[in-house]
Amino acid sequence: MKHGMRVFDGDGHVLEDDQELARYYEGSHKGLRMFKPWSIFPSLDGWARGFAIGNEDKGRKYTYTDAKIWGEVLDQMGLEGSVLYPTAGLAFGLITDTEWANATAVAYNNWLEDVYTAKDKRLFGAGLVPVHDPEFARKEIRRCAKERVRFPTMLMPSVTNIGKTFGDKFFWPIYEECEKQNIPIALHGAPSRGFGFDHFREFARVHALEHPIPLMIQLTDMIFGGVFDDFPKLRVAYLEGGCAWVPFMMDRLDYEYESIFGTKARRRMKKKPSDYMREGDNFWVAMELGERSIKYTIDAMGSDRILYASDYPHEPTEEDLTAELPEFIESKDYSQAIKDNLLYKNQKRFYGLN
Repeated sequence: MKHGMRVFDGDGHVLEDDQELARYYEGSHKGLRMFKPWSIFPSLDGWARGFAIGNEDKGRKYTYTDAKIWGEVLDQMGLEGSVLYPTAGLAFGLITDTEWANATAVAYNNWLEDVYTAKDKRLFGAGLVPVHDPEFARKEIRRCAKERVRFPTMLMPSVTNIGKTFGDKFFWPIYEECEKQNIPIALHGAPSRGFGFDHFREFARVHALEHPIPLMIQLTDMIFGGVFDDFPKLRVAYLEGGCAWVPFMMDRLDYEYESIFGTKARRRMKKKPSDYMREGDNFWVAMELGERSIKYTIDAMGSDRILYASDYPHEPTEEDLTAELPEFIESKDYSQAIKDNLLYKNQKRFYGLN
């Protein structure tokens, strides 16, 4: 315990290697030659994020990841372990071809297991859910839950091109299987296209909005669509948008629920929106260590479903890796019990790692 307390990372990332990943396809896609100019995953939105990071953080030690590098990061940061999410794969929902999406989800999960989770017992994987085909997704969820090494959660893309958001009953087979397997779902912000700010010409403006907005959209549809009524044991985490939006959304959704426009919702839903977020184990959210609004989110929903995330190797600078976490632990803003929840217990409970 480097920090005098246990810390577990609820959201780290891998940096995919297309040429490497291409070797993990199965069935009729196995052995296909890949032409280097084209990528496996679609672009998130056309912004050159990798070069932006390189320009702004020239002292960054690594520009790629593998199990060895992630092991070094865990040691450097004093983390007990990390659950690893994609980078390029966050655009998975923008794939158009359903058959290709299915094959790519399986290939990515094969690759993540072989290159990361099977190499270091401290590394855990978030499996891609092939949301384009929920019945196929059932099989991959079962495989991740029962056959793969250390896959404690499944990732639903926060943005898709299939014309539905996650309150649609089209996705019910996915929720049924996850609840049956006791495996939680995570939604992770990233793509920005189509949310009304495609005209921005400075990435900071895009980045400020692209993570929380799709999470708000999906949460709204899932609550009003009855996901948490029909699947009361389903755990869902909303990642990478911080947690300051939670009290706002509680008030906003309750306002609409109780308004003249909420008549049908009141007849259909078992409780008001904020209660789904405040009670039970359906709703979880990730925080940013520097958020001043964590205390307001704790006031709104308690401290036992808020997750710590390192986000390595995306946004943290080399200095952040060694300074940010100790500063939070040493702060007087939160009790030791709350810090223990935020930095360790909540991740272990959400991912079922106790």
